[in-house]
Amino acid sequence: MTKRYRERLEEVEVAAGSAAGTDAAAPVAFRWRGQRYRVLVVLGHWHEDEGWWRQGDGLPQRIERTDLWRVEARNGVPTRGVYELVRRGEQWRLDRVWD
Repeated sequence: MTKRYRERLEEVEVAAGSAAGTDAAAPVAFRWRGQRYRVLVVLGHWHEDEGWWRQGDGLPQRIERTDLWRVEARNGVPTRGVYELVRRGEQWRLDRVWD
């Protein structure tokens, strides 16, 4: 089962030597609701290119490139979970959790 959160992450650590604005910026840990989660494995990474969309009134709306990461992580307890992390610009959020 999946649950959607769409909550801002307090902190995200990326792999050493990678810049936050590049494809290589794989998350290695993140902080959510005061708990630190360590990424055990990246299950998938994809992105939605920036593009032009239309608002309801027909005017163009620019959408920034969005990177999505599906990771298996845990926060110090034996249980693991699957989390979908989303980065748009410099902002990170937790989008979904599978249990």
